[in-house]
Amino acid sequence: MDAITLNLFPTAVHQVRTKGWDKYKGYLLDSINNQPDPSYRPRAGYYTDYGKPQPWRKKIWGEFIEPELRPFIASTQTKLQDIWAQQYIDQAGFTTHRHQPTGYSCVLYAEFDPNEHWATTLFRPFLDPNDVRNVNDCYTPKVEEGEILIFPSWMLHQATPSDSLVPRTIVAFNLEEDLSKRM
Repeated sequence: MDAITLNLFPTAVHQVRTKGWDKYKGYLLDSINNQPDPSYRPRAGYYTDYGKPQPWRKKIWGEFIEPELRPFIASTQTKLQDIWAQQYIDQAGFTTHRHQPTGYSCVLYAEFDPNEHWATTLFRPFLDPNDVRNVNDCYTPKVEEGEILIFPSWMLHQATPSDSLVPRTIVAFNLEEDLSKRM
């Protein structure tokens, strides 16, 4: 018998190990912790600056994240769509959701203890006939502080709550197609 195997629908997820996060971590955490406006903390144990002014953005994106991801951004012809910081403490998390239908969603693990927290859980986007019990329908990568997880924006994902009182802080952002680079 002659046969070939076709891997027709792969879903690439990227885990980027950055260099020098310790130089920027304190700046980001001070920006978050010194934010006096209560609207940044809509419920106990949760901080978000989504859609709000971000004093850290120019330094964290411009000096750290964008240079680290420049080769990926160039190869995928994408650009920053939006960016925000979130912090979770003691049972705070974010339910299963997805972002836009194209592009990439990304998570920088800014303050993360692998003994206390889980990384972003990703859900398989289609049924796998080889997994009849559906035991591999989600994946939570092992990440370290300062790493960036990149996955298709249409992929379901969630921030699983932890009962830890140690903060888990992320910078989340979306990359969209850069139409100015279309041929």
